[in-house]
Amino acid sequence: MDSPRILRKIVCLAAAWLLAVCCLQAQSARYIEALKNYQQGEVAEALRLFQEEVRENPSNDAACYYIASICANDSSRIDEAESWLKRAIDLSPDNFWYRYTLALYYLRTERQELAVPMLEQLTADFPKKSDLYFDLINVYLSENDIDKALATLDKIEAIRGKNEVAALTRTELLLKRPDANPDSIYTALADYFEDCRTPRLASVLGDYYATTYRDSLALAYYEEALALEPDYTPAWFGKAGVHQMLRQYDEFFSSLSHVMSDPYVNPEAKAAQVEQMTANPQFVRTFSSDFDQMMIDLHTAHPTDSTINALIGGYWYRTARPHLAIEIMRQNMEQHPESINAAMQYLFMLYYQQSWQALAEGASVGIQRFPESPDMLQLRAIAFSQQKEYNAALEDYQAILKLHPKDTTVIKVTCSSMGDLYHQMGDSKNAYKNYERALKIDPDYNPVLNNYAYYLSLEGKNLKKAKEMSRKTITSEPDNPTYLDTYAWILHLMGQDIEAKAIFKHAMLYGGKESRTIVEHYATVLEALGEKDLANIYYNQAAGMKDQE
Repeated sequence: MDSPRILRKIVCLAAAWLLAVCCLQAQSARYIEALKNYQQGEVAEALRLFQEEVRENPSNDAACYYIASICANDSSRIDEAESWLKRAIDLSPDNFWYRYTLALYYLRTERQELAVPMLEQLTADFPKKSDLYFDLINVYLSENDIDKALATLDKIEAIRGKNEVAALTRTELLLKRPDANPDSIYTALADYFEDCRTPRLASVLGDYYATTYRDSLALAYYEEALALEPDYTPAWFGKAGVHQMLRQYDEFFSSLSHVMSDPYVNPEAKAAQVEQMTANPQFVRTFSSDFDQMMIDLHTAHPTDSTINALIGGYWYRTARPHLAIEIMRQNMEQHPESINAAMQYLFMLYYQQSWQALAEGASVGIQRFPESPDMLQLRAIAFSQQKEYNAALEDYQAILKLHPKDTTVIKVTCSSMGDLYHQMGDSKNAYKNYERALKIDPDYNPVLNNYAYYLSLEGKNLKKAKEMSRKTITSEPDNPTYLDTYAWILHLMGQDIEAKAIFKHAMLYGGKESRTIVEHYATVLEALGEKDLANIYYNQAAGMKDQE
């Protein structure tokens, strides 16, 4: 029932405009000045002048009306609106707009019992003002009085004749009846359509028959809609749905292209539809050229919409075209400089592609726009460290700590990263110092426990401490191959190769065979146990793998 609400807004605006025009004649300069302030949004000054006008001229009904309008839109004075409207009506009892505004005020303040008789009297006094009837229909609906709503709709049709709004309203009302028979209701709508042919009615009929699996009838009505209006998007969307159900994918994509190309269709609704369709990778691969064209259509229709650009960027990335993904994400960031999400989407795309120089440059732009974001600084620090610009990376990590000196989560993660960075620089002292600071905040933080333990094992120092830290990681994550590798390797260094072999076998079952380091470590333990043939198999396997570490 959106139409009545829209009409109500238009009516209220029209009322204000008509009153402004009609009431200027023979008005005082003070009233005209008050009206000028009101129209310019200077409400406080307008109220003062209108009140002064009423004191000087108590019979000025228009001034009373405007005071009521100002009070009705001020939560602190809303209770005064009713008395001012009544005063305006007492001064001018035949004024339609005063009475209508009071009726709407009663509806707004949820006093239907007062609004209904006023609206009914207004329809009796002004029977050709059909907009009144929609307000009555809304009230009757709120009271679940379908029969009165339908009777009121009959009056609208008597004034306006057969029309689309009345047809759709009648259908909605009839469907609300407890004994509603949808088939007979839509059959009646189909008969109505013969005398009132609009694309919307045809499309509504198509939607109903599509939901009841009468595909041929649904398609026939969608074609009727398109014959009346070739670019009527709801009909194209309905057609697409039917063709998809029938697995007629050429027709499906052809129909859907009209929807995706329409710049007036809500982009978020489109994005939700496309995300659902692209959730099936096999479907995307089978119709890759159709999906490619869909992305082009979307971008053409909504070139600056952030949701659409993120969707398209994700699609290009998942279909192995990262250069296209990165470019559209870059454009999206530039088009929405106020959006941290747009910036982060672009930066993460660069991160996943390991485009370190571009990541450092993009993050620098992001830091200027969002100086309080630790994520921007962290991404730039990663980019710097990957380019062996260690001091620059450390500066960014220190900046993060200064920005968030009391945020324990930020401190923990940052110290962990700094510890890793110092280790890359060969500075074990500062690496372990940062690990200790992180563990002081969270003694069970696995990333630090694992790295700290592993680096100690590489140095052959404090193996007991390393073993205890590593044991904690595999206790909390018993199937993590990286943590299992660290623990097993420490066991090997401590001469416990039988125990180490069992741990490595477990790691291999959970992805360890994909890591060159883990495979090499396993081979070393097998060799130490005298299983040289099996060890050689794993050494050879490791030699043929890329270094993922």
